[in-house]
Amino acid sequence: MNRAYWDAIGENYDGEIFSVREHDTDGLVERHVRALADADGTAADLGCGVGNFTPLLAEHFGRVHACDLSPRLLDQARRACDGLDNVVFQQTDLAREPHPFDPVDFVLCVNVLIMASLDVRMSALRAVTAQVRHGGHLLLVVPSTESMLYTQFRRIDWCLRDGLDCAAAIRDSLPARGSVRELHQGIRSLAGVPTKHHLKEELEVLLVSHQMEVLEIDKITYPWSTEFHNPPEWMSEPLPWDWLVLARRE
Repeated sequence: MNRAYWDAIGENYDGEIFSVREHDTDGLVERHVRALADADGTAADLGCGVGNFTPLLAEHFGRVHACDLSPRLLDQARRACDGLDNVVFQQTDLAREPHPFDPVDFVLCVNVLIMASLDVRMSALRAVTAQVRHGGHLLLVVPSTESMLYTQFRRIDWCLRDGLDCAAAIRDSLPARGSVRELHQGIRSLAGVPTKHHLKEELEVLLVSHQMEVLEIDKITYPWSTEFHNPPEWMSEPLPWDWLVLARRE
């Protein structure tokens, strides 16, 4: 994982990184955190970034470990948790280092398992699932491959409605970067960074193979303005989405 990249992002995190907390207008993440709250339990915010969700965990669990690769992002997370005495901040690389704390009751992992490298991503997945104690829960949020392809369809549809012929509509909707090899793996560039997107069934298979029982898979939907600049008014539901997965470690 690229610490230098995330340190640089830390200077303008809100301007460059999509905020699930801000756009989760249905409050699905918060709803699950509240449902599994345990004042005597432990939680971990793995890949906490600037700490968008860390105060929420601190409110509902007795002790919280907030981990990120970037010292700059951790500094911002500390500021977000100012006054909270039950949060421990730790710099860790999910793909390379064992965590310096025991498995916890609840792990939150939002848009972390998005590395283009399969080897790095699988190492991170092993680390994330291993950090959930047996009987504990994992709440995972990742970009959706299905939503990525659906968004491309809506772009083509938009072009056709604007009067382009089929060939021109397809050309206009093609991503500026990427390859067939990457697309076959569900990888698409977001803000210039190759980003892994996940199929629903892919998530089910991966989690089961890591001793996790999948309890629920839901969609965190977002407005079309998160995908397109000035989308037309007629473009409405179904909306684009990320996958939210709740799983329990066996």
